[in-house]
Amino acid sequence: MADVFTVASKEFSDIVKGKRFIVLVVVFGLVMTAAIATVYLTWIQLGLAMPRGFLGIAASMLVSMMSYFAPIMGLALGCDAISGEREKGTLKITLAQPVFRDTVINGKFLAALLAISLATLITSSVSIGGSVLVLGITPTGEDVARLVLFMVFSILFAMTYYGIAAFLSTVSKRTTQSVILGVVLWAVFTFVIPIVASLVAFVLMPMGRGGGFTPGQSQEEMERFVEELRKRTAITETITSITPNHHFTRIAQYILQAYAGMGMGPGAGQPVVRTVSIMESLVSAWPNILVLTLTTVLTFIASYIVFTRQEVR
Repeated sequence: MADVFTVASKEFSDIVKGKRFIVLVVVFGLVMTAAIATVYLTWIQLGLAMPRGFLGIAASMLVSMMSYFAPIMGLALGCDAISGEREKGTLKITLAQPVFRDTVINGKFLAALLAISLATLITSSVSIGGSVLVLGITPTGEDVARLVLFMVFSILFAMTYYGIAAFLSTVSKRTTQSVILGVVLWAVFTFVIPIVASLVAFVLMPMGRGGGFTPGQSQEEMERFVEELRKRTAITETITSITPNHHFTRIAQYILQAYAGMGMGPGAGQPVVRTVSIMESLVSAWPNILVLTLTTVLTFIASYIVFTRQEVR
């Protein structure tokens, strides 16, 4: 175990001192700052008062940015985890020492976990702190707890992509191959599959079948339209559920959504909402959490098995 921490310490030091890590953190920190400034300027130009709900404004920006930052960080750290060492010749030298292969792979995963946690903490702090200072939105105690949970699952999301990238790096002979495969896979998960899912849902459940939504339509037509919309959404989510991005988005929605609708109030015509506890949010999100966890664990096991059986030249 001491050897694992030794390897992890060296790997972590190399990662955080590397230009790649610093550039990614700085760039996403600036992007989050720009997003906060955009929200501020928009509300000022419209002459509106700043909203009081922290999770509704600051957290929505954080989710949007983290959905891109976490996969890119995971891929950037994992694509050369093994292939990079093999190309530089340092892997052969390392394994010539009294160091077991499982120690190397375990140390790399631990170092990546620490580095990704640090990067997530920095970028999230920039977003949250900037929102507090610029937008004047102060989070409550429950808001803070939900944001901490969100950061934990953001780390899990990034580790999912790191696991995928590390596996590609293990089976690839060159880093360029693992980088290309990782980027292509990320693009497919992020852009291609959602577009395909929307097209499939449109073909299987055209919105025009029930006449669509038109002003003055009857209650029956409205219910038919809502049902078709629900089925179309179900088809889309079923297809996109094969991607880690879908499960992260669902987790974020459950964790950061503090309220749930309960229909319309009697006579008032206004939707009735109730507060959702953190425990209820976790219960709703647990299938998605399980999928990300299993994906991370399985890719780690696959990398472990392949690496320990590989011949290093």
